[in-house]
Amino acid sequence: MSSTGKRPIRVLCINGESDPAETGSFIEMHRMGIDITVITWPGTANHDALVAAGVAVVPYVLKWKISWPCIRLIRAELKRGQYDVLHMLDKRATMNGLMASIGIDVKLIAYRGIIGNLAYWSPQSWLYLLNPRIDRIICVCDAIRRYLLDLGMPGLRLERDVPVTVHKGHRPELYDGDAEDLAQFGIPEDAFVVACTVRAVPRKGVPVFIEAINGLPPGLNIHVLMAGSKMDSPLHQGLVAENSYASNIHLFGFLQRMPWILKGVDVSVLPSLKREGLPRAMLEAMIAGVVPIVTNSGGSPELIEKDVSGFVVEPGDAAAIREKILELYNDRDLLTRMSAAAKQRVLTSFTIEKTARETIAVYDDVLAS
Repeated sequence: MSSTGKRPIRVLCINGESDPAETGSFIEMHRMGIDITVITWPGTANHDALVAAGVAVVPYVLKWKISWPCIRLIRAELKRGQYDVLHMLDKRATMNGLMASIGIDVKLIAYRGIIGNLAYWSPQSWLYLLNPRIDRIICVCDAIRRYLLDLGMPGLRLERDVPVTVHKGHRPELYDGDAEDLAQFGIPEDAFVVACTVRAVPRKGVPVFIEAINGLPPGLNIHVLMAGSKMDSPLHQGLVAENSYASNIHLFGFLQRMPWILKGVDVSVLPSLKREGLPRAMLEAMIAGVVPIVTNSGGSPELIEKDVSGFVVEPGDAAAIREKILELYNDRDLLTRMSAAAKQRVLTSFTIEKTARETIAVYDDVLAS
């Protein structure tokens, strides 16, 4: 058990709207002997899971990047708990936590889940991840760590040991249960199903995916499920209407129970153009045994063993996406092997236990430095 002197490490985590992976890592660190307290939103499933697991919780709705009531609350808790580490999980947590910890002897650890939107000429970046008081930045993939190290110019860069990589793990058992019936979305039982389930902002490259489907040979028993926030935008609706497979494309906005919907899918495509982190949508697909096709964008290639548990293509290459879909459609033995490999990849390389151990190692390292 990691400890400071003769007692466990005391960690205060600030987390706004937690996700199941972060909540799971908090609970696992608690089980591993870390004395952890989490400031998080009350009235959520993740808050309730922490309480049920015996993790100390400070309920607080964190809404603003700079909030004086929040700063006072964090500062009071830091003084009360005599914490060794302040672990700040998002932008609001980091900006308020940095202000609250001024003059307090505590190690500061931040988190980064995407590439981009930081610059040394930006005053807000100095109040956030480029603040020199931060001891470590936990990056959700190695691509983000490299991006942070490349920022700036000679004499104005992060110290080499500040960004560290800890992949975010998942608990597959959270997704136990029967698959959703895809007939409710208009998909026939015998169809080969290709999914694209993302928050469809421009950098996700959804039009490239639609172009890939448009070039498929006619008459194949391929149906396409497109779902996610902003997926059913007028732009995408128009592109789908003009697509040669329009009658086989099922377009929706955000759908509940996506992990269980994915259990009926064969292939999932993430056509990102840039700035990808470690995409949760693809991890959920892989847990369901869906074969991933990702682009060489950010941390996406780190999810898979190339050509073993998934395929990697270049961003913007619709033809390459189409080629990989057809390869899996025409070779069902390959599909079966890659499906098993994708699920095993998550079970061995992206576990909550691994995330917790590596996070504790960051705590140990920063306290020893």
